Amino acid sequence: MARPLDPFSAPAAPAPALPLDSFDLHIKRTLTLAFPVVLARAGMVGIFTADTIMVGHYGAGELAYLALGIAIQSVFLLMSIGLLQGTMILASQAYGASDFRAAGAAWRAGLYHAVLLGLVFGIICALGEPLLLAIGQSPELAAGGGGVSLAFGLSMPGLLIYICSSYFLESIQRPRVGMYIMAAANLLNIALNGFFIYGLASWSEPMGAVGAAIATACTRWFFAAAILAYIFSMVWREGEDPFGLRVKLLRWWAEARRLGASTGRRLRAQGIGMAVMMALDAAAFQTLILMAGYLGEKELAAYHVVVNAMILVLMMAIGCSSATSVRVGNAIGRGDAPNMRRAGWVGIGLGACFVLPFALIALILPGGVAALYTSDPAVIEIARTTFLVAGIVLVVDGAVATTIGALRGAGDVWPTMIRFIGSFWLIGIPTGYVMAFEMGFGAPGLLMGLGSAIYIAFALLIFRFRKVAHMPLKRV
Repeated sequence: MARPLDPFSAPAAPAPALPLDSFDLHIKRTLTLAFPVVLARAGMVGIFTADTIMVGHYGAGELAYLALGIAIQSVFLLMSIGLLQGTMILASQAYGASDFRAAGAAWRAGLYHAVLLGLVFGIICALGEPLLLAIGQSPELAAGGGGVSLAFGLSMPGLLIYICSSYFLESIQRPRVGMYIMAAANLLNIALNGFFIYGLASWSEPMGAVGAAIATACTRWFFAAAILAYIFSMVWREGEDPFGLRVKLLRWWAEARRLGASTGRRLRAQGIGMAVMMALDAAAFQTLILMAGYLGEKELAAYHVVVNAMILVLMMAIGCSSATSVRVGNAIGRGDAPNMRRAGWVGIGLGACFVLPFALIALILPGGVAALYTSDPAVIEIARTTFLVAGIVLVVDGAVATTIGALRGAGDVWPTMIRFIGSFWLIGIPTGYVMAFEMGFGAPGLLMGLGSAIYIAFALLIFRFRKVAHMPLKRV
């Protein structure tokens, strides 16, 4: 008779170690995911870039209105995007663990939050003019910026629905959908800009910056409808429903009333930290823009031009950051610590490499880049000097973005937030004020302050990821 096994007689055999993928394979997989994400993120900023360029050639005053209108919505928009990143964290880790139903539940929970946040912050954006007056802007700038903010606010729900849905598709390795939708959206936005900004004969009156905001609002609702159509048609096209998309209306309503129930609570636990980080980050950026407004209309327009160009370039790093988050999250879902670490380090390196060519362009041809945005000689001259500062900052900023992505994929939210935001508010804002006002550098001085915060944040976050990468893996 066989003797029964004694569970205490010998230690259990360790689980076989997963193979460590080569750096080449990690680079290939990150680029495969990052390339369409980069283009999709760049497409989102490309809409703002087209607005800025077309309004800039309409008039410097209108460009200042656009800058202030964007400043109001940016804080609330980035706060919402931060919260919705909980969708990416939950969905990517669930997908890595082959828990597809949980990934679908994460998307639905994110969708409920997107609609609610869009409605609330849309109402806030409608109060743009009194908000600008309350912080000391002139009545003329407050009226112009308030009109832009109102138009943007009307499309906040559509924008957040798209963002939440794109996070879900990226997490389940379908990033090309957002890329194609954004390509079509940019063409639509340019056409609508021509109609609303400049007017077309007897069809419409020129509306300047407000017209650009109306065109962007229409475009946002277009890409929200397009991405929802793709997701809901997945079941019909593929003949199966692994993500649980075929849900009855009563269940949608029951989940929506509870904001996703337990999945929603987990999403908020991850997303609130990211929301606070992105809100305070945006507030720091917009504080510097408001400081530029106190420097004068030309300084404000020039600073807006440079920041807009930087954000467009950083979309490449931010796209790589999202890809890094997904790959780190997938590895955690598999319980694969060695490849989780390597995916993070590869992503950080690629984030810096992506923006390097554009940093060199900003250093070599600063005046030429400025002339793409505006024909005003005074604005070009201020922007030229500011672009030189941007060239020194961009590469490190790209590395910071992807380091945050690696930490986000690991679910390390609050420690990351404290390091990143502390750098901006304790170092960046005070340094920018001193450089711009006390030392008389103007708009370039504001960007010097921003750059100092970025360098400090990079050092802190790199050490944090090194520590997190050697902690026991845990799915959030």
